[in-house]
Amino acid sequence: MKKGLYSIGGIIILLIAAFIFVLVPALAGGADQNRLPAYGSYNGVPIKFEEGSEFYSLANQAVQRMEQQGYSFSGDYASFFYSMAFSQAFNQVVGPMALRDLTAQSGWLAPDRTIDRALINQYYNESGEFSQAIYNATPDDTKRKNQEQVVAALTAGRSYEDLFGSFSAVMDKKLYGLKTSSAELEFIRKMGSDAREFEYAAFNMRNFPDSETLEFAKKNADKLAELDLSAVTANDEGKAKDILKRINNAEITFEDAVTSYSTKTVGDSESGKITSNRQYQIAGLLKDKSQAEKLALLSKDQVSDPIELNSGWAIFKCNGSNVAADFDKAEDLQAAKNYLYSNEKGVVQDYYTAQANDFIAAAATSSFDEACRKFGVAKERTPSFALNWNNQVLIGKTNLEEKQELRGASTNESFLKAAFKLGKGEVSAPIVLSSTDNVVVLRCAEISQGGTSAEDAERLILPEIATADSVVVNSAIQNSPKIKSNSGEFMAVFTGEKQ
Repeated sequence: MKKGLYSIGGIIILLIAAFIFVLVPALAGGADQNRLPAYGSYNGVPIKFEEGSEFYSLANQAVQRMEQQGYSFSGDYASFFYSMAFSQAFNQVVGPMALRDLTAQSGWLAPDRTIDRALINQYYNESGEFSQAIYNATPDDTKRKNQEQVVAALTAGRSYEDLFGSFSAVMDKKLYGLKTSSAELEFIRKMGSDAREFEYAAFNMRNFPDSETLEFAKKNADKLAELDLSAVTANDEGKAKDILKRINNAEITFEDAVTSYSTKTVGDSESGKITSNRQYQIAGLLKDKSQAEKLALLSKDQVSDPIELNSGWAIFKCNGSNVAADFDKAEDLQAAKNYLYSNEKGVVQDYYTAQANDFIAAAATSSFDEACRKFGVAKERTPSFALNWNNQVLIGKTNLEEKQELRGASTNESFLKAAFKLGKGEVSAPIVLSSTDNVVVLRCAEISQGGTSAEDAERLILPEIATADSVVVNSAIQNSPKIKSNSGEFMAVFTGEKQ
C-alpha cells in the first residue's frame, strides 16, 4: 500500500500521535514481540514491531482505523488485513525517514526557536494558552521524547518544503518548493479545452444468437466432444518417459503412477481423471494444441506417449469412448458458447461488426435515432470530455466508467482515436471494446470548449500538479534501494505459520 507524503503539519501530527497512541486490543494477543523479526529496514536501520516504536504505534493506528471501517481481525481474512495494516505503517515510517535522510545530507539542523514553537502547543490548556503548570507536570522523559519527535518531524518537513513548498507564503505564492511556470500551466489547461459529447449505440457481444452459436458448433463438433482421460504428470520429459516405461513393463499400473509418482498438476488429485474434458479444454493444457486430436484417437486403456504441457509433461490414459456433443442439450450448446468466447471470440466480433456496419448504413440513409429503433438498440449519450488518456485529473476528469459499455475506454487507443477525429454529426466506424464485450458506434453530438478556464487555472490545476509531483517523489522513495522489506518472514512469525 503506497501512501502519499505528508506536509510538515501532517508529519508532526503523525509522529506525536504515534508517541501517545495506546495499544489497540486487536494486536494485544498477537505474536510475542521478542520473537518477531524486523519488518524491514531503511538504510540499514531495522524497523521493528516493538512497544514504544513508531512502527508499533502506526500499525496499531492502522488496525483501529480499519476496524472502524468494518474490517474484522478475528475472521478468515485476519492475516490479510494485518498484512495491509503493517504495510501501511511501514510506508508511513520510511517516507519521513527518507525525507530526514535528504535533510541530513544537506547539513540543515532545526533551529532552537523553531523547535520551541512546534513544542509549545503540546502544553496548552483548554483555553488554547501555554500552561506552565502542564509543562511542569510533564515528566522529563516525556518532554525529551516530545522534543525528539518534533525535531524528527521538522527535519523531514524541511526536505518536504524544499520539494513541494510550505504553508508560508508571500502574497499568494508559497515559499520554497518546485514551481510551475505560466507556460506549463497554460499548456495543461489547453489540453482539456477540446471537449466532445457523443451519442452511441452498443451491440453487446454476450447476446450472440443461439442460431449462430449452433451453426458454429456444428462446424467444430470435434472440439466440443468429451474425452474420458486420466493423466500422470511429471516435471520433465525424462521422468515422464521413465514412468511410461515402468507402466509398459507392468512394473506399476497407471493408477499406481497417479498415486505415487504424479506431480498432479492436472486432473483429479486422487484418480488423475481430467474433469474439464472437452477436447478444446484439453488442448488448452498442451503446448502443442494439435496433440489433443491424437488424444481423441486413443482406444480404451491405451496410454499415450509423453506430451509436453504448458508447464511440465504428462502421459494420458483413455478410460472409455468419446462422447459426441449433442447441441439439443442446453449444457452442450452452452459449452459451444464458452468455447467461442474463450477461443474464437473473433467470430463473435466479426458478427457484431457486420451488424454495426449495417447500422451505420441505415443511419446514413435516415438518422442515428431511426437506426437505433430499427436495430433495437438504445441510444446512449456520454458526458462532455476531452482527449484524456486514463482520465487524468490534470486534464479534467470525466467519469466514463459510469457508462457500463464504455468502461476501460479511456485507455483504449482505438476508441480515443476514432472518437476525436470525428467532426460534429459524423458517425464512427465500429469500435470493438473487448473490456466490456461491446461493439460501439459513436456519433459526435457536440464540440465545445471544456477544461479549466484561465481564471481558475491556478486555483484548480496547481494543486493537482503538486499532487502529481508528490506521487512521483513518493514512488522514488518507496522504490529506493535503501528500503528493504522482510514482510513475508515477519507475517509468517506473526500469524504463527513459522515457529
